[in-house]
Amino acid sequence: MIDTKFTRWLFGHGRPRRRTPERFRPRGTSSKVSRLADRYDAEVDAALQRLWPKARIYHDREFTRDRADFLLVIRGRGVMVETKVKSDPGVFRGSTLPPLLDRLQRDGRRLVVVLNQGDPTPARELVAEMLGDKGCVVVWSGPHHDADLHGAVEALLRQMVRHQ
Repeated sequence: MIDTKFTRWLFGHGRPRRRTPERFRPRGTSSKVSRLADRYDAEVDAALQRLWPKARIYHDREFTRDRADFLLVIRGRGVMVETKVKSDPGVFRGSTLPPLLDRLQRDGRRLVVVLNQGDPTPARELVAEMLGDKGCVVVWSGPHHDADLHGAVEALLRQMVRHQ
């Protein structure tokens, strides 16, 4: 049997030690929201594959605030896709978007923010302020909203041809 007081003194001097490094800890989201986000990402991924069967879809597996969740490449042109999940149907202000918008503003990339529910008006204003016509926010909660998602992405793709 190991004397825990001795090992605490030897390795931690009696202080409680963190077992998980800061960068691996959950970021303050509840597990319910995380499960919703994972499921929503899978649904959006399926919608993108359904709407653009010949497109290449790249997933960012690492959680960062300054990179989008998906890169959708259609006919050689790319559009970033960021998914956002709200657990309530309230207003979506886009408070988590600025690091991503800053990066995309510098890179000149196009962005579609796909929101599961809620009023996206403040987020639309934020995206328009930072990206202008290179970004948009769409509410998508299932196949009945496919036309909205398709229209938003295709509008950004058409715009890329005009601007080049």
